[in-house]
Amino acid sequence: MAILDNILEQIPRRFSNLESMLFIELANPEKFDDMRQVFPEEAFQSVLKSYGHHFDSGRLRSELQVLYSDQDLQGNRGKLCDYLVFLKDMELDSAMPQLYKLFSLVATIGATSAGVERSFSCLKRLKSYTRNTMGQGRLSSLALLAIERTLVKSLEKTPSWYNRVTDHFLEKERRAEFTFK
Repeated sequence: MAILDNILEQIPRRFSNLESMLFIELANPEKFDDMRQVFPEEAFQSVLKSYGHHFDSGRLRSELQVLYSDQDLQGNRGKLCDYLVFLKDMELDSAMPQLYKLFSLVATIGATSAGVERSFSCLKRLKSYTRNTMGQGRLSSLALLAIERTLVKSLEKTPSWYNRVTDHFLEKERRAEFTFK
């Protein structure tokens, strides 16, 4: 029963701001055909309410209507990242800047809080290990390395990576002088 009570308490809190994120459906390729028939006014107003100061509303509406009605522009791209790459490759990011901005915004909004939770979990491990003996800058750098460890592992395979890291470290100003004896 305690578990069920916890779930019932967490559900409303977790999904309380879902209505403010309604604009995400504007970039959903599966709904483009439906949106060609009836423009999604509620989702459009949602983006204007949350991020209106970043967009030219008239131009965004026009660019979305062009996207929804043009089959060539839609192509067979199924993912948002494919649309972003397509718009950039075809230099449509300058021709349709509001659409590109909207897709970039939707792409940066996390679908879950798993990434954030992973970051805090990683930070907790680092903090317990180091026991507050380091400054904030070093802690932030270590947390970034621990969170992005897959990227670091791929960079380690690059032959010059260790030399570049060492050179960058040696260029920094130090309190103690490092000399080889």
